[in-house]
Amino acid sequence: MKNNKYWLLTPYSYIQLGILLLMVMLIYFMEPGWGLKIIAVSICAVAVGLSVMFSGAIRQSVYKYVLQVAKALDTSNKDALNNIPVPAVTVTIQGEIIWYNEMFREVILLGADAQGVKLPRVFKGFDENWLTAGNKFEIKKEKKVYSVSVGMHMIEDTEQYVLYFNDITDLKRIEGLYTVSRPAVILVVFDNEEELLKVRENERVRVISTVESLLTKWVDGCNSICRINARDRSFILLEEQYLQKIISSRFSVLNDARKIVIEGGNPVTLSIGVGHGGANFSECEFWANQALEMALGRGGDQASVKDADGYAFFGGVSKSVEKQSKVRTRMIAQALVDLINAADKCFIMGHRFSDLDAIGAAVGLAAIVSALQKQKDSERTVQIVVDETATLAQPLIDSYRETREVNWFINPDAALDAMTDNSLLIIVDTHSPDVIESKAVYNAASTVVTIDHHRLSVKRIQNSVIFFHEPYASSTCEMVTELAPYMHETAIARPEAEALLSGIMLDTKSFVLKTGARTFEAAAYLRRRGADTIEVKRFFSGSLQTYIEKSQLVSSARLYGDCAVSIASEEVEGIRVIASQAADELLNINGVTASFVVYVMGSQVNISARSLGKFNVQLVMEKLGGGGHMTMAAAQLYDTTVDSAVEKLKAAIDEFRTEQARDQSTVNA
Repeated sequence: MKNNKYWLLTPYSYIQLGILLLMVMLIYFMEPGWGLKIIAVSICAVAVGLSVMFSGAIRQSVYKYVLQVAKALDTSNKDALNNIPVPAVTVTIQGEIIWYNEMFREVILLGADAQGVKLPRVFKGFDENWLTAGNKFEIKKEKKVYSVSVGMHMIEDTEQYVLYFNDITDLKRIEGLYTVSRPAVILVVFDNEEELLKVRENERVRVISTVESLLTKWVDGCNSICRINARDRSFILLEEQYLQKIISSRFSVLNDARKIVIEGGNPVTLSIGVGHGGANFSECEFWANQALEMALGRGGDQASVKDADGYAFFGGVSKSVEKQSKVRTRMIAQALVDLINAADKCFIMGHRFSDLDAIGAAVGLAAIVSALQKQKDSERTVQIVVDETATLAQPLIDSYRETREVNWFINPDAALDAMTDNSLLIIVDTHSPDVIESKAVYNAASTVVTIDHHRLSVKRIQNSVIFFHEPYASSTCEMVTELAPYMHETAIARPEAEALLSGIMLDTKSFVLKTGARTFEAAAYLRRRGADTIEVKRFFSGSLQTYIEKSQLVSSARLYGDCAVSIASEEVEGIRVIASQAADELLNINGVTASFVVYVMGSQVNISARSLGKFNVQLVMEKLGGGGHMTMAAAQLYDTTVDSAVEKLKAAIDEFRTEQARDQSTVNA
């Protein structure tokens, strides 16, 4: 190492130099008298004296420190460190360089010297906490990447650290090549298969050939292995680097597909499942199948990407495609009858704060189970699990008790005590284990069936022997209505028909939103079974105070773009119902495409969201940890304030709009 001399500058040195400079300026510019000159000279003399004194102290300190380093690094240690084939440097706990070997000077410093310099000046982004962490870390210098090992030793109670730099630039390059060449699997299905069955053969051939040509062009240049088949499912195997380009384009093929119109005016929609980042081809394909199932469960017309960290979703701007065939419904009905006959007890349970859709579906199923038990002359029982202190369907429960003179309703604690090893639990109007009425009842059930219409969420009930999920359905009551004739022809009478119709009317906003041909078919069936729409309307009636609170929420709403946002200033009785009704009312305002009502309930802040279909409130609520449908969704936020929740809501709306604009720019491109 070269024997260089260094100027030792401290804050005191800068102060002294400043004083000297000031005195020179006074003497030169002000032409003072002899008295002032004597004072200036005296101050300069004192400053020089202090400078000499401090410099001597600094020299003594540096000399002592160098002796300590020399003592710690004897000749053999110096030779050992100088001769190791990697750059090495010794630093203080503050990161100041006190020694380094010749290779460090040549490779890292490029021949320069850096005694006394701190490492952040040598390495951009260096964090002094890395020294005490005791772990290896990576750092870049110029175009090279180094893996740095840290060793600590003590010199007279002073911590010093030796850093060894291993050049891993080539390894990082190989790692990058390995990462971008990892396999990825894409599965694509054509959502409009049933619609093609209703068109002419030549039209069917045209659409299928156009879709297959579109998919082939989509992966052209991706160095992929493909099996394109619009009649079944297309399989695409490609490298990670090409998949990232597809993800960056936000799966533009979804928008391109919508430009293809089937005879009758309906656009083509695709569902895409992607699996990548797995340990092998088999795992990637398994993840791709899971992702495809998720995309279909969320209504189709979207891409779902799965890796080890979870799911990411793209698209999902179209309404769910209504299925015309009822083959699956008949199969589910028969399987459900078999499970009911095999169980000794049957429990039906919805979600927390159950509404008319959950209770209506439960009542319809309970009547079917009871009819099957009577048909078998069985003494087995059926119970509806509901917390009546927190239900939004109390008018329906009270009316059904009075009409039927039966008490099928039981609280979760009593249900838990009544369950046996052979009990069947049917969960309705939810598929999330986080929002069911009672997790204890769910965990105690040996056999679980799930019936739901909400768009599929990442976290769902996994152990269902029957998972009847139809995102196209308007409500769970519609699904139960379709099951009823195949399970028992006469089980649904007037009370059950009115309960089921109330659930359909709730979720469709009296047949305005999310209604298809099968929705009206279900309503017609219930009308034939005796449902009275006037009696059903009674289940929706509220008190004068409820109406006043709802009106205040509507009148206090503020526009955020084309969204209406209202905030409930305080918690009142029935706020959950009031908030949802207010959100519905806000959609009647001209120019409002989505509405959000924020309110406090207990220790959490809730958001009730509604739209008319052009604005996907489900995607907005999912950004806040919630979910639901394209036109009806909600979220619950914990450990936050109302003001903070509103800011998070606005940020989620802005993010959704940005994604929409990005998708639209992709379409235009």
